[in-house]
Amino acid sequence: MKILQFFTLLIIGLLMVILVNSMPMWANGERNSLLREELKENYQLWRSQQLKNYQYIYQKRCFCPLPTNEPLKVSVKNDKITQVVNLNNNQVITDLTLANTIEELFNIIEEGIQRNADELLITYDPTLGYPTRVAIDYQKILADDEITYTVKNLSKLN
Repeated sequence: MKILQFFTLLIIGLLMVILVNSMPMWANGERNSLLREELKENYQLWRSQQLKNYQYIYQKRCFCPLPTNEPLKVSVKNDKITQVVNLNNNQVITDLTLANTIEELFNIIEEGIQRNADELLITYDPTLGYPTRVAIDYQKILADDEITYTVKNLSKLN
């Protein structure tokens, strides 16, 4: 009788462990579906604007060397970054890779979803659809892997 009770408890315990460990995958799957749908809707809204020439204030927050964390004024022409200005000192930055275009930010969001980031918080502009804030923490247990991108004051360039 005691052996039967032992195996019954063992099986119940194993089933509980399987259930508890599967729950985050279900939750992440549902969360990722919602994130993908939101991404798709906003990307379509952004593309419908047909903005190829625009500028905006961009900031990337991470455990990265300066001037990466500085607020930058970014100019984009024909979907390519043409100028980056450090707003703290008004110096033109020659390394155009310090900023991302709006298209690249959409790609970063997609990558975060594909990599199943532990935390992915996105805010989109309700009128134009572009991401105004993207906060990613790929692994909560790791320190210093968090990264946040912000975009504000986006305006069309001629």
